[in-house]
Amino acid sequence: MTTPITNRPAPWWLRELAHGRAAYEELLGWPVSVQVGNRVLIVAIGSSVAAMTMPAALGAAVCGELRRAIQCGPVLTDPDGLKWTFLTRPPEDLRTGIAGALARAHVDLARRGGHVVVPPAPTTPLATTTPAGRPVPLDRSWRWIEPPTPCRPLPPAYPAIAVTRRLTEPERVAA
Repeated sequence: MTTPITNRPAPWWLRELAHGRAAYEELLGWPVSVQVGNRVLIVAIGSSVAAMTMPAALGAAVCGELRRAIQCGPVLTDPDGLKWTFLTRPPEDLRTGIAGALARAHVDLARRGGHVVVPPAPTTPLATTTPAGRPVPLDRSWRWIEPPTPCRPLPPAYPAIAVTRRLTEPERVAA
């Protein structure tokens, strides 16, 4: 006895994520995957991408300083807007103690082999309605603060690390 196979189209959200994944790979060359269970896109942390996540207030200050120095690269925020993540090239030979100093300031350097969630598309927002016409809650999605630029490599990690360390030094915070 054989069971007939019924082909149904993929759900709209899966098509959106697959399109976003293809855009990341074609426009930026990033190693992006679809996490179907969580309905998100993730970028692998490794030889081509590094990530540094921090509280939003600190992220805004770091981003402002990096913009002034023309060193700001892609920056994204989580759905709640509480954490900002800076994407950079991986640092080479990070000095001992730097990750610990950043961790004390509530800044997390993503570990090689890990992943970071990225917005549904590198340059365009997620659809505002489903194909059935229902609104999509955009405030509950990952969003770009500074979107990536095609044909522009990720910035080095060191400027973002240096600005973050300077802004979180105990003397500066107490002042």
